[in-house]
Amino acid sequence: MPYLYSCRQCGAVSPERHSRRADAEDEQLLHRREAHGGLAPAAGDGVREVHDEARGDGCLPSGSALFIAFLLFAVLANCWGR
Repeated sequence: MPYLYSCRQCGAVSPERHSRRADAEDEQLLHRREAHGGLAPAAGDGVREVHDEARGDGCLPSGSALFIAFLLFAVLANCWGR
């Protein structure tokens, strides 16, 4: 599961870290040290898991929907060709 760090104070968001949660936590420590002088995090600041539903703007269809659309197209194309 990918992780990312988001800073509530300045709105910065790290790139997704796919390997380990600790990589995103390191990103958090580095950001606080460089951008905020090492201050303690504000409420809501932290690392979180990124679920598939939370990615992007949700405008792309899921893999299942694409597969069903492809099957429907294949069946219709086969019937039309007869």
